[in-house]
Amino acid sequence: MHSAAPSSPVLQAIRSAVAELPVRILAAVSGGLDSCVLLDALVMAGKRPIVLHLDHGWRLESGEDAVFVRRLAASYGLAFLEEKVPSDGPRSEAMARKQRYDFFTRAADSVACGDLALAHHGGDQVETLLLQLLRGAGSHARGMRETEVHRGMRLHRPFLWLERSVLREFAKVRGLSWREDRSNQDRRYLRNRVRHELLPYLEERFSPHVRRALLRFCQVRMSEAEWMTELVRERAERSRLSIADLRGSPLGQQRRLIHLWLRRQGVPDLSLADVESVRRLAHGPRRRRQLALGGGWNAVQEGGEVYLKHQPVPCVSINT
Repeated sequence: MHSAAPSSPVLQAIRSAVAELPVRILAAVSGGLDSCVLLDALVMAGKRPIVLHLDHGWRLESGEDAVFVRRLAASYGLAFLEEKVPSDGPRSEAMARKQRYDFFTRAADSVACGDLALAHHGGDQVETLLLQLLRGAGSHARGMRETEVHRGMRLHRPFLWLERSVLREFAKVRGLSWREDRSNQDRRYLRNRVRHELLPYLEERFSPHVRRALLRFCQVRMSEAEWMTELVRERAERSRLSIADLRGSPLGQQRRLIHLWLRRQGVPDLSLADVESVRRLAHGPRRRRQLALGGGWNAVQEGGEVYLKHQPVPCVSINT
């Protein structure tokens, strides 16, 4: 369907990025440049992705995006799964993310496929790092992982260390078409303000290479985070934290252990403030006490241990 010179450096870079992914894999495709490159690269590498598309219904043309992706999947001879979110639901970046992963989880279950490819690239990685810092992640700010397990799915981000210019050049070489999402220009969303205001300001006033420098920082932080996580992994797998163990550890190790333990337990959207709250709970008076965390979770200190209780928060179903 598409052609490109086998010797193209851009083609080789993209091909190498997806080479080790499973042959049977889910692929999240919005219809934008990044996800269209991902889909073409997967097919070019001999994979048989199952195309997933969620229509949030935020824009009048979102239905056209769904039609575009449906036809794109058909042009490759690929299976296609889609859903549309009811238009009367709440709208926020956090809710949109939850809706996407709810859909991805249902799709993964329906086709018994646990691997999902996402088109996040180096620009997304830099923006995520800055968002994590702005939201108070502290030393846990290090961007996204190239591979991670989330909701029982293994997420793959093969383009995470590639600049978006590489994806755009690949699309040009391959003659790809895609849809432009006008909501990516909407400054009401924090990520868009980081993308269109903060990063250009840093480039103009401090360094034209700031994105590349921040991307390198993410790589360094990621390797350091993996090392620190190994130090506390076994203890973080337990259902309860030992207060004596916490109190006998250096401050940085306490924070790393609590953060990983909370993540393992399923507490969402963690900040440094959440970690510090649990740490103070463990260091406080030795009587039964508890504190509220996000998502209906409560941390309880009792009997020399800290454990979690969960009361599910009602949410609106997005099943169609």
